[in-house]
Amino acid sequence: METVSAGVFKRVIGVVALIWVTDTIALRDVQLIAPSAVRLGDTVLLGCKWTLEGNETLYSVKWYRGRQEFFSYLPKEYPYTRIFAQPGINVDISKSSSQQVVLRDATRALAGRYRCEVSADAPSFHTQVRSAYIHVVGK
Repeated sequence: METVSAGVFKRVIGVVALIWVTDTIALRDVQLIAPSAVRLGDTVLLGCKWTLEGNETLYSVKWYRGRQEFFSYLPKEYPYTRIFAQPGINVDISKSSSQQVVLRDATRALAGRYRCEVSADAPSFHTQVRSAYIHVVGK
């Protein structure tokens, strides 16, 4: 009886490990592309690139400055994009998408730590976050 139990246990562990490995590689290569410094008044392009593998689909891309969300892209909702007002951040919605956010008219208040958070859809909801700091300098 003990041998059968050990064999079943090994199979269960193998299946769990396979699911875990499959889940962890479903969303990969997440990269945040951002300038380290911008000039006052400039337009700022922030990029967030990723790879989804297998049957994974995108659930959301969310952008934060500090702890505050300022832009999100959710492909299963309408409208796909949402803007959350934050002082110093002026999102150009017509040029922003799932893989980029465009910020107009940089002010000193735009400076800070920016994060992009990418999440795969169900069943994994695997999420990765990348961040970069942006400085604003005078002209």
